[in-house]
Amino acid sequence: MPHLLRQNLLLPASPTVTLYDPRTHLRHLPPAYNTAQTPYSRDKDFAPQLRYHLELPRKSKLRPCKIIFVGDCAVGKTAIVNRFCYDKFQSNYKATIGVDFELENFNILGHNFSLEISFYRWDTAGQERFKCIAGAYYRNANVIVATYDMSKRESLNSAKRWLANALNYNTGQQPLIFLVGTKSDLLTKEEFMSMERVAGGAASELQAEYWSVSARSGYKITEFFQRLAALAFQTNVLQQLKALNATATQQPVQTDKSQTFDLRRYFSGASRKQKSGCAC
Repeated sequence: MPHLLRQNLLLPASPTVTLYDPRTHLRHLPPAYNTAQTPYSRDKDFAPQLRYHLELPRKSKLRPCKIIFVGDCAVGKTAIVNRFCYDKFQSNYKATIGVDFELENFNILGHNFSLEISFYRWDTAGQERFKCIAGAYYRNANVIVATYDMSKRESLNSAKRWLANALNYNTGQQPLIFLVGTKSDLLTKEEFMSMERVAGGAASELQAEYWSVSARSGYKITEFFQRLAALAFQTNVLQQLKALNATATQQPVQTDKSQTFDLRRYFSGASRKQKSGCAC
């Protein structure tokens, strides 16, 4: 009987555990691929004014970040996005025709931040046909990722041309620029080091942050997207803070008329009364 009672005893439910994806929850600014060669922040954490602004009770909602991947066909744009978003790699790659789109949500310092990731492909013969699509694809980009195949050196020169094309549609703003070498797993150690030196020089010339990744092995994929999201988040918040400060300085200081008293009007009024002979 005691055994049956123990079986029928209702035990309290175990406390619920909130699970989160460590890849997309960031509390600190991730480091660059090479901290000595980056045009962006080399700090180990977010800017202090950013943390202070996020603690204010009233602030604007963060806009989604538009990220575009550019580069030659089959350099691995789709592969690195799929590796991060779905943790999968397909060896039987099928070329993207037109524009593909992914949405990835991050939680940075307790605030939701969305990445709108898009990548496209069309051949040279179809450039004129898809010119209107290219304009919409390039325009208003917050981040531009120029990709090249590390096993094909000529694709690095193509990445520069793709990047220049994209920047022509974003002259009114300064998007974050990344130069990303893909398929690093196909190179020997000597080839890898040699290619990194060449690409590092190209990144300095383009004022871009350089990364080497591999979708097949997953090498540096998560670290790259975390760095990209954190820099885009910091840029978004600091721009918001700058706009708020500009608005505050443009507003004229208004005085309270109920508390102002003009002595000149008082004495001029009193003198007029005395001249008129009024005793009141």
